[in-house]
Amino acid sequence: MNVNDGKWSPARFRSFITSALRRASSRWGPKYGAKKAARVARNAYKCAACSSVVPNKEAKVDHIVPVVDPVRGFNTWDEFIARLFVERDGYQVLCQACHAVKTGKEREVRKANRKTL
Repeated sequence: MNVNDGKWSPARFRSFITSALRRASSRWGPKYGAKKAARVARNAYKCAACSSVVPNKEAKVDHIVPVVDPVRGFNTWDEFIARLFVERDGYQVLCQACHAVKTGKEREVRKANRKTL
């Protein structure tokens, strides 16, 4: 596949690869290990931020260090992959509310530091 054959813009190609890597990371073993470590009972997980116990549907496995740096943005594929596929201690389990707050703060920082062309 040639990125410059007119069908794939660089942005579309990057989006395609990013999406494929994120899908693959959903089956990454250490991610399951982190969730298992946060389990306190059947279908009950402890949030790393607020310590509440939530059911499986509300437990989100989150990267402690964001995959894409909110300040610098995307740097290299090597950095992206290294930050995406971390070991168990690189993950935390958050309830939906805490995950939404953390993600919102990261988005605000990313938006404030977005490179202007």
